[in-house]
Amino acid sequence: MRFNGGTSREGWHRYVDEARELGCLWMLASALSGLAFALPAAAQVAGIEGMVTDTTGGVLPGVTVEVAGPALSGAPRVAVTGGDGRYVVETPPGAYGVRFSLPGFAMVERGRVQVADGAVTTVDVEMRVGGLAEQVSVVATGTAIDAPAINLPHAVAVVNRETLEEQGASQIVDLFKNLGASHGVIGEANSWYNADQSNTIPETVANVNLRGLGASRTLVLINGRRQTYVPARLIGGRFVDVNTIPAIAIGRIEVLKEGAAATYGSDAVGGVANFVTRSDFRGFELAVTRDQFADAGDTTYAGIWGGRIGSSHAVFSGERAERSALLPSERDWALRPFEGGRGGWSSVGNPGYFYVPALTGTEGPGAFTEALSGAAGFIDPLCEEFGGHAESWTCRFRYQPWDDLISELQHTRAFAEINGPLGNRTNYHVEGLWADGTIPHWGTQASYPPFPLLFNGIQRVGPEHPGRRAFCEDHGATLQNGTACSADDWFFRGRPNGNAGPGRTLRRDSRTARIAASVDGDLQAFGGRDVHFDLGLSYSRARGNINMPGIYSERLFLAYRGFGGPDCGVGVTPDPTSVAGMALGRRHGAVAGRGPCMYLNPFSNAIQYSQQPGSRFENEANPTWRPDLANDPALMAWLDDEVDLVSTT
Repeated sequence: MRFNGGTSREGWHRYVDEARELGCLWMLASALSGLAFALPAAAQVAGIEGMVTDTTGGVLPGVTVEVAGPALSGAPRVAVTGGDGRYVVETPPGAYGVRFSLPGFAMVERGRVQVADGAVTTVDVEMRVGGLAEQVSVVATGTAIDAPAINLPHAVAVVNRETLEEQGASQIVDLFKNLGASHGVIGEANSWYNADQSNTIPETVANVNLRGLGASRTLVLINGRRQTYVPARLIGGRFVDVNTIPAIAIGRIEVLKEGAAATYGSDAVGGVANFVTRSDFRGFELAVTRDQFADAGDTTYAGIWGGRIGSSHAVFSGERAERSALLPSERDWALRPFEGGRGGWSSVGNPGYFYVPALTGTEGPGAFTEALSGAAGFIDPLCEEFGGHAESWTCRFRYQPWDDLISELQHTRAFAEINGPLGNRTNYHVEGLWADGTIPHWGTQASYPPFPLLFNGIQRVGPEHPGRRAFCEDHGATLQNGTACSADDWFFRGRPNGNAGPGRTLRRDSRTARIAASVDGDLQAFGGRDVHFDLGLSYSRARGNINMPGIYSERLFLAYRGFGGPDCGVGVTPDPTSVAGMALGRRHGAVAGRGPCMYLNPFSNAIQYSQQPGSRFENEANPTWRPDLANDPALMAWLDDEVDLVSTT
């Protein structure tokens, strides 16, 4: 009789329990080996026999076979498969449980095996590559052939599903932040990832950086196949965004903590992280996690379903992760007074500083820049009342209140796969991934410094400027260095908008899609030898938008001269003889500061209140404010523009 079915695990444990009820104890298999013996193939005595093979059909020698049941008085009988993969165990008549184990393979158990008087019951099993007592993982990371981690020449850390859940790591990035071999993980704070390319990495992305060699030197795989890099231009090289993978879909993570360039190429110099999904999941699972700390936190909603579809097995998973913003005002250590060498302060602010150079009007660009950069000047007298820090050469501006410590994030991720047979020894796999990462309200300061415009004459404030005339009425007698209010041009060292706020917000999105398929199996070739093949094709695409607010220099040029605004109609023309490189175009009857043509006022008399926390004018009105000199919202909106950098990989 041949037996291949039954509820194996339940049957095995039932027979062990029945044996224990007889008062007998389990003994180590090595101590019991003398109680088990092989029967000659021709001897048809009562017992259990069979063959053990792997999933490719090859025989497996050295498999330990344990037979337990009440008829054995609680002591199991043990046999080991021979070179042909066969085993024979003699037993009295009765019901038994049979267990098969081999290091590097998943344990197999069979229950309800019936042995009749004088008969032999055949139990053939197939063992798949798996674990030793369900604890030794089999990996393919860093090698071309599946093997137990203990047999690999590399140090491979296998983090299984249970470990992820025990750590409470609802997001993949949380795991790698706690992994000793990983250093320099991004994916939380306002980025500024590259010093020379600030804000080229959105806060929605996260990376793996093994051994601290750089994220671009760690290869990230999904089910052993490559994934496209983040759509950004990075000085340090691009990397794979692990935030696109639903955490609930991950069955285990194989981390090769040594270089694997010989196997994978130069992007694996630091190591390899292979994300293996739960391809054999059955049933339905829902998970809701909340990571809460003062004033902010993360919430994740996730679900996964797996089951049979015909002869195939399908798994579908989805995840929604949300992160709330953490503002600098919600942390007492974030907003600090100015201290030399500390960050968060700019030397270019508003209110600002005014240069008063001695010019003849005949200077070329080089001489003009030299005269302006070395000129004396004065600080707006209300610099500190608006929250700035006054120095002899500038009014510093604290920009930190408008840069979130943690940005609000929203992730939507989905993953699906289907696996099944194509024939006797051939299987197929198809998977798809889709992810959307959004920063709905990316925050930044009201305006950036107009570099490199500080010394090229664009921010000229002439004697005719209405804001300057009013400023001289209020402060002319107290200006530093005896500056005369009525003569000479002044040049503003500052930004168009600063302490008055408000901060600007933008929306950033990134989307990732992936589809991969493979066929693997076994065939006989090369003189009858077994050959295993694995053919795969994957396609992934990522598209991201890094948008930045900015101001065009020609609009500043016009606004400081009274021709600013969306409806003024005056433009600029190239002028290579000017340090600014431009001159006023045809005016078509337009008059500076009249009608739709407006001045940009850089003086403190344009500001009624400050938005700088802790400043005098945060809740107290500026007594020198003049409503008719306030910068028109239409002018500020015209100056401020959004520049998009859309990248695709």
